[in-house]
Amino acid sequence: MTKFTLGACLVLACVGCQKGEGDAPASGQSVRAAPPGSEYAKDIEALCDVMTRANAPDDDSRTLIVANWLAANLKTPESRQFLIKIQPLGGNDKAAALEAEAKRVGLSGCALAAEWRTP
Repeated sequence: MTKFTLGACLVLACVGCQKGEGDAPASGQSVRAAPPGSEYAKDIEALCDVMTRANAPDDDSRTLIVANWLAANLKTPESRQFLIKIQPLGGNDKAAALEAEAKRVGLSGCALAAEWRTP
């Protein structure tokens, strides 16, 4: 599947499996993330490392495996909202947004962002 399809499936999985831990910001509102070390920061770390954590194979089952893993493992509504926010972006723009968020919460890099940049 294409990288765009993977991103879209990630969003659908996260939106479809909200855990009811609070309402996501209304459209047009900014997403305020928690500081480094918070549950949100842990979610962004998990997102960046999802391919490894989900043991995602490099075949047609990858998208579903990753989407299911994220739906089961992301803890905060803010992380789900972040995925929704970056979903319309593509390629380098999406990768840059994820890398910036990873850096903002204290991570030195993001494997998923690097993958999104791979042609």
